[in-house]
Amino acid sequence: MEEVITKKYSITKFQLFFVLIQSQIGIGLFSLPNVVQESAKGDSWISIILAGAGVQFLLIVYLFLLKRFPNDEFAQITQKILGRTLGKIINFFFYFYFIMTGSLSTILMVKLINLQLLPITPNWMISLLILSACIYLTISNLKIIARFFVLAFTLIILLLFLTLFTLLLPQEIQFILPVGNSGIKNILIGSNSALFSMVGFEALLFLYSFIIHNNKGVLKTISLANIFVTGFYTFIVFICLISFSPDQLNLIREPLIFLFRGLSFKMFARVDLIFLSFWIVPMTTTIIAYLFLASKSLSNEEKSYKKIVVINGILIFLISLIPHTDEITNLFTKYISYLNYAVIYVIPVLLLILSLIFKKHETGETA
Repeated sequence: MEEVITKKYSITKFQLFFVLIQSQIGIGLFSLPNVVQESAKGDSWISIILAGAGVQFLLIVYLFLLKRFPNDEFAQITQKILGRTLGKIINFFFYFYFIMTGSLSTILMVKLINLQLLPITPNWMISLLILSACIYLTISNLKIIARFFVLAFTLIILLLFLTLFTLLLPQEIQFILPVGNSGIKNILIGSNSALFSMVGFEALLFLYSFIIHNNKGVLKTISLANIFVTGFYTFIVFICLISFSPDQLNLIREPLIFLFRGLSFKMFARVDLIFLSFWIVPMTTTIIAYLFLASKSLSNEEKSYKKIVVINGILIFLISLIPHTDEITNLFTKYISYLNYAVIYVIPVLLLILSLIFKKHETGETA
């Protein structure tokens, strides 16, 4: 029965490419140039490239682990390697991480929409509308979610197209010169900050068993997705670096939105508002991804999946209702960045090492 369900809800490698991209690109795009340049300054674009290289390394580590259990979901892999009890504890840790990250994405999205588009609308109403749409799509099967992500990718292409028009605005290449002036230490610190905006690639851990013919071609797919995300972020950061001075970037929290305000056409006076209206969809896909991952980290039973999605959606909604000042939001972001290290780096690497040491693989018995 499980094999039939897996085939029914499976995705192609083509769809995997878009799912990974949509899981990574979202609300973090707007503040990325501001966050990275705090340490890397004009070399922020180098930090993005290094962060992309780090993501590629981690994706390869994930793939080595997953290939040892090609038909098992990640919640089963942890139990096979660590034992049933410890495995369930790790799964709950992943669940907590996904809920918190999904909540943070919702909070940041609601604050942005409230500030830029709907200043009079109550935050709880914006959050309710967003999460209702997210729950509605997430309770469907993975194949439908993947198809929606493929369609939503067109809006990322739209952003790239709009960004090209900013090249008509005054630019100053001197803002990024001399290259490497920030020093290796600051560039690496900036790279670490950039990695937080690039999270979402850990979705591979939970998607691998659903990929059709996952025995070949997956490395190429995830590498191309990572190259696209890295190139996309590098381009956006580079445009912002040559458009604003370092002092200006320190003061502007969302430089990309501010940059679009400088664009004006005969038919469109506020390009930034038009762009934000469209970008709600890519921001929503990130929340959908974390809703799906949180639900899959607790159970692989399809009977309880829809119920868990609804419960998780309500939980994220309740968390988003907590009053969030800038200080609380920054503190929330800081603690979630600590969770990132455990979920993205430590646990997958340890699982791979333990699976090799104790020779655990799909045909092995649970410890």
